[in-house]
Amino acid sequence: MAAHRRRADRLRVPLRRLHLRGSRSRRATAQCQKPLIRRHLGHEIYSIGDYRQRYAQYKSDPDLQAAHAAAPWFVSFDDHEIDNNWAGDIDQDNTAPEVFRTRRAMAMQAYYEHMPLRRSSMPDGSHMQMYRGARFGDLMDAFFLDTRQYRSDQVYGDRDAPQGPDAFATERSITGAPQEAWLFKGLDRSKARWNLIAQQVCLMNLTYHKAGQPEQLVSMDQWSGYMNSRRRLLAHIDAHCPGNVMTVSGDAHRHYAGDLIQDHSNGKIISSEYLATSISSGADGVGENDDYTRSSRAENPNLKALTDKRGYVLCDVGRDAWRGDLKVLDTIATRNGTLTTHASFVTERGKPGLQRA
Repeated sequence: MAAHRRRADRLRVPLRRLHLRGSRSRRATAQCQKPLIRRHLGHEIYSIGDYRQRYAQYKSDPDLQAAHAAAPWFVSFDDHEIDNNWAGDIDQDNTAPEVFRTRRAMAMQAYYEHMPLRRSSMPDGSHMQMYRGARFGDLMDAFFLDTRQYRSDQVYGDRDAPQGPDAFATERSITGAPQEAWLFKGLDRSKARWNLIAQQVCLMNLTYHKAGQPEQLVSMDQWSGYMNSRRRLLAHIDAHCPGNVMTVSGDAHRHYAGDLIQDHSNGKIISSEYLATSISSGADGVGENDDYTRSSRAENPNLKALTDKRGYVLCDVGRDAWRGDLKVLDTIATRNGTLTTHASFVTERGKPGLQRA
């Protein structure tokens, strides 16, 4: 986990710096198609013993230990802490909800035991209170969302698909109504110079084509599969706190940086997003040399950077400017990979949009 060690070296800095990165996998090694970086112990995990063993394996990594020791963390789970692309009481295998809730309860208990969380997040059966806020003086209010426990099930079989009418259905939500109301109320009340929305999956509505196929595709697991929620969030930001909201996310095992606009158009820039790549999933990656990157960059003019490499995002938050650096390693096959900056952007307070630094 060389990226964790590099982060630890840089975390001994003032609180205004944020480090963003992806998390662990719950899958067994046999399911990984790319070069082996870490050999997981055991099969796909289901029991509380399985989950505890997986955390113990990851927590034994000295680079991860150094990163935890260097500074406080705000943690939030996504899907692989329990099961791939789970949504509320539904897993990807169509397991009976009452059975999946048992697995959720075990996974959440192990998560709480191994991660830096407050007592307010102690599991209650198969539920954890994970969305919360944090204030950094008058510099920044942060809102940490939970886009797994309360979301509607993914449509179109949870595959990348054309953005049909079900993706726009008004009865579907990625946050649930109570969490959305909590977020909107917090944004309305904020007096800080900046507002940070930290959440799990890509908020940009990105399209791409597979080679030789005519269909324009989007992810149904991301906000692009929950367009009513996305429209409501961006409309609220635009109306109530324009020019001081930044969003960060993860999940996709690549670095992304881009501007947020309504739907898929060349319209008004409302906010911007940094999506942090993974620490080890995906091995060394291919950089920008693949069909997905070429198609995504060509079809989405609001997407400013995209690369398949391992690393993290470093955000430096000042009173009048927000800078984001996409950090990448040339290799993670050894502990001494070279760390470089793939791209840097700056946003001025009151002027939404990423500008090359």
